[in-house]
Amino acid sequence: KGINFKTGDATLLASSNKTLDAAIAVLKEFPDLKLEIQGHTDNVGGELYNEKLGKQRAEAVEEYLAKQGIPLFRIESISYGESEPVADNKTREGRAQNRRVVLVVLQ
Repeated sequence: KGINFKTGDATLLASSNKTLDAAIAVLKEFPDLKLEIQGHTDNVGGELYNEKLGKQRAEAVEEYLAKQGIPLFRIESISYGESEPVADNKTREGRAQNRRVVLVVLQ
C-alpha cells in the first residue's frame, strides 16, 4: 500500500514517495536483494489496455527506483493487468484495492 497513481494513468503521485523511499532504503541496505515490481489494475477498460497500464505503472516505479541509484539489473517489472484481483471489481472500493503495484522480493 502507498504506491498511488492518477486514475487511468501511470503517473506516480507524490504520496507514493514515502513508500518508495522506504523500499529504496531496504534495497540499499541489502545490495544482493532483487525485486519484482508487479503492476495490477481493476477490470475497467479492456484486458489489453489494463495489461499495458499495469506494465506502465510497474515501469514508473522501476524508473523511480533507478533514479535513486538502484541498478536496473536488480529490478524486474511485470504486468498482471486485471488477472489477479484482491477484491470485488463490482464496487468502487474493490476496484481501488485492485489498482496496485506490489513489490516482491525475488532473492
